Parts: sequence; structure tokens; C-alpha cells
Amino acid sequence: MANKNQVLITITREYGSLGHKIADQLGKDLGIPVVDKALFFKMAENHGFDPEFIKKYDEKPRNYLLSKSRKGHTNSIEQILAEMIFKYQRDLADTGESFIMVGRCADWTLRDYPGVIKIFISADKEDRIAHVAKENNLTIPEATSLIKKKDSNRLKYHKAYTDVDWGSPNHYNLIVNSSELGVDGSVELIKTYIELYKKKSPNWED
Repeated sequence: MANKNQVLITITREYGSLGHKIADQLGKDLGIPVVDKALFFKMAENHGFDPEFIKKYDEKPRNYLLSKSRKGHTNSIEQILAEMIFKYQRDLADTGESFIMVGRCADWTLRDYPGVIKIFISADKEDRIAHVAKENNLTIPEATSLIKKKDSNRLKYHKAYTDVDWGSPNHYNLIVNSSELGVDGSVELIKTYIELYKKKSPNWED
């Protein structure tokens, strides 16, 4: 359903950059829902997937050594789950309602919808390590290792299902370094950008 007032915001983020907290605060300020892995998991469960099974294959690229495709069909659990999530993203966008979508290639899946704003959240390495260590009660080396693993997984997942590089500056409308402004400042910056973008874009009407 077309809606020229629809706001679609995708948040892609480095692990430990406070991207999810920024998305949550932005959602509260704008009065629109935040769609994240909790809703994706619920959707997958409604399709008969076991929660623990979902966690095992969520945000994983297809393993070509252990799967095969034929006539457009695949037995890859990773790809089946990913395609289910991408369809869910498009179905939500087709309702005409506004929302913030966190992660899972939404920046690519929704790229052609009118009014979509693609945001990438980064942060200084030292700040990311400190955030992850505190949130997960980890040592500095453990936090550093976890960040490397999470970012690597996100990059591989994005590369497997899209035609753009994860974090590429040419793909996003706005890249925010949360180390500079914190959560509140980053949210205010994004809100200001949205207002300016709406004034310039033909996709919105007052």
C-alpha cells in the first residue's frame, strides 16, 4: 500500500557501536516500532522453526559445501531462513506503515522503497571494546575477539545476500560515529537528517 508519509529507516551497525540503543531511542522519539531479531525470531517460530534452531542458523551465509540448489530451490537452511526474513521485511514495508529495521540486510532489501533512509552506525574501536566488555562482563581480550567475530559474521552475511559491501559509504544515506555524539546526540543527528531529507525528497508530502 503506497504511503507518501511512510518512513523506513534501516540501521546497520558495527558490533559494540550502540547501534541498537540508538535505534530504540530513535523509535521512541519518532513514535514508530523497531523491528529487530526478536520479531524475526517470532516470525520464524510461527513458520514452525524451533527457537534454538533459529539461533544456530540466523545471520549465517549459505554453506555451499553442505547445500545444493536446483531450479530455484535450495536445501540450505541458512538461505531459506534468510529469504523468509527478507520477505517479511518487504511485507512489512508493503503495509505502508513506518518502522525502523535493525540489521539483516534491510538496507539492501528495502533500498528501492520510497522514503527509505539507510543509516550505518560505527564507533571508535576503544569505545566498542569498552561497551562490549561492560555489557557482557568480558575481559578486554575477550571483548576484542567477540567484536572481530561478530563484525566478520555480519560482513559475510551481507556479502552473501547483497551486491554491496557492508559499511560501504556509497550505499548509506548517513554514517554516524556514536563515539562523537553518544546515543542521545546520534539520535538527534539522525532526526535532523530525516527532517532535512524529507524537505528535499519528492517521496514525502506535508
